[in-house]
Amino acid sequence: MSIEHKTTEREMKDIWERLTAGEESIKSAHKRIDNLEKLSESVNNIAISVAKIADETKLLREDYNKTDAELQEIKEKPIKRYETVITAILTALCGGLAGYLLGFLLK
Repeated sequence: MSIEHKTTEREMKDIWERLTAGEESIKSAHKRIDNLEKLSESVNNIAISVAKIADETKLLREDYNKTDAELQEIKEKPIKRYETVITAILTALCGGLAGYLLGFLLK
């Protein structure tokens, strides 16, 4: 006696629905994977852009520091000249006063 397995129409319908649901789930998973790949690529591009911006910022900072040092040097030049002129004037006045006093005392 052999037992034959007869698939009823209801069982076939259940299998077909499960198969269809599985296919839809797989399609949905593929769409999400595609979206994640695009998102991953975008994040990678952003990371590359941020690295470039960081390099440019570093170069700009170096340029700024160089320019700032040059500006400070330019600002200090008139002060140094002024100090030199004042020193020369004071030296001349002191020398003249000392010469006058010595001339007055030695007469």
